[in-house]
Amino acid sequence: MIFFILFLIALPFLFLYGAYLIYGKNALPAFYYNKVVYHNPISKTEYDKIDSLLSEQLHFFKQLSPEGKAKFIHRLLAFKNQKKFIGKEGCTVTEEMKIVISGAAIQLTFGLDQYLMDNIRGFIIYPSIFFNKMINQRLKGGTPPEGNMQLSWQHVEHGFVYPSDRYNLALHEFAHALKLTITHANDFDFKFYEYLEKWETIGSKEFELMQHGDENFLRKYAAVNMHEFFAVCVEHFFEVPEQFHYNLPNIYYHLCILLNLDPLNKGKDYIVEK
Repeated sequence: MIFFILFLIALPFLFLYGAYLIYGKNALPAFYYNKVVYHNPISKTEYDKIDSLLSEQLHFFKQLSPEGKAKFIHRLLAFKNQKKFIGKEGCTVTEEMKIVISGAAIQLTFGLDQYLMDNIRGFIIYPSIFFNKMINQRLKGGTPPEGNMQLSWQHVEHGFVYPSDRYNLALHEFAHALKLTITHANDFDFKFYEYLEKWETIGSKEFELMQHGDENFLRKYAAVNMHEFFAVCVEHFFEVPEQFHYNLPNIYYHLCILLNLDPLNKGKDYIVEK
């Protein structure tokens, strides 16, 4: 009986020690949110690898709280496990590629309820720029309404190695995919769908100015059509939020509402504060 009582007394300390062994200095909150709240099915080795890789590659992830990181990893695992990853033209798909590409999808949809984008069934990954026979062009990326997204791994990497140059191929292509969920996915985020028309109405004024050749904070590619305008805005939104907010505050604010996150609110997991 005495041993059982001693075991009950020691149990909380064993729990804390186990949490420390698994998650390090942020032991208790990391253990609680990963195992108790989100039930993330990963070992210490897997957690360390994902946390290290995402913290190095995705500045967005690095700024998250332990709760935010657990939510991000939970969504990333669900997204990654649902998709196929196929290498082409000599590209060998690695776990790092899967995590980084999936991480880009989760970054974009972090504030939304629906994030799986099941209109995208997988990814065809090329070493660099590839030739698309359907449109007879060389591309860095391509997103069909349904099926496999095509990506140049060289340019996916570039997007995260240089996090403030306003170019992020993965975020750009996922912006297209997110809009296409409305018409081609089994599930889409209703709040995103409901607000998209309003955001496009607000953005259309700037889009029209760009089409007339006016100088703009956004890259020129945004003037191609409203789909590209949205995708380029997403790149700028995450890569240079301070500049975006300064130059186009109204479009920035309504993009925060549309995606339900604010890249400038780093201390509070990017929540939108009204």
